[in-house]
Amino acid sequence: MKALSEIPLYLKIADELRAKLIELPVGAPFETEQMLTKEYGVARGTIRQALNVLVQEGLLTRTQGSGSFRSQPINSSYRFTLAQELTESIRKIGVSSSVRNLSITLVPALIDISELLHIPRGAKVRKVTRLRVIDGKPFAYCEAYLRTDSIPAFYKRDYTCTLGDLVRNKLQVHLGDRRCEFRAVAADETVAQALAIPLGSPVLMVSILCFGYDREPLLSDVFYFTSSQTLRFEL
Repeated sequence: MKALSEIPLYLKIADELRAKLIELPVGAPFETEQMLTKEYGVARGTIRQALNVLVQEGLLTRTQGSGSFRSQPINSSYRFTLAQELTESIRKIGVSSSVRNLSITLVPALIDISELLHIPRGAKVRKVTRLRVIDGKPFAYCEAYLRTDSIPAFYKRDYTCTLGDLVRNKLQVHLGDRRCEFRAVAADETVAQALAIPLGSPVLMVSILCFGYDREPLLSDVFYFTSSQTLRFEL
């Protein structure tokens, strides 16, 4: 992972401009190269590079003689940074996102979950399932398991942010490193129904295991994405 100081200046500027863009309605005019060059005090070429990043992401349309305008991505190509929450990555893309069909229950840990979380088989874990929706369409089915001996109880009324933020900020549990795994699997009945795809369809499964500062695993979060999407993950 690159240190913050190693990130090129134009990418840092692109991040700031992206945040401005997603606050604008589609079709709204955006600042000119000349205005941005003066605002940031950098070479015009640096601003042009930053704007080109937003054009490639589909957030900005530039027309010679007319200017730059906020646009809506027309494809389903998404880039995610695994060091961030999924929701934060979606926000940077500039599309609307919400959670549906949220369920929080206590269940006994099956053998795979007990091994992942280093707890006895059958021990109670808190299971959180939710459907992440983008622009009104199913985007990712998410299923998480959290240790009840290390993470305090929480309920639907507490779920006003991401799962990671809830654990860190509201429940005051320190999360440290993550371990990620990617696999192509066939959609079972639950995943197929959630994502509105045929049973057995290929899906991308992204498993994220989060550890505490003492290196003990605290939660396992699994995301299922349909094969119709183009996803780019950055470590």
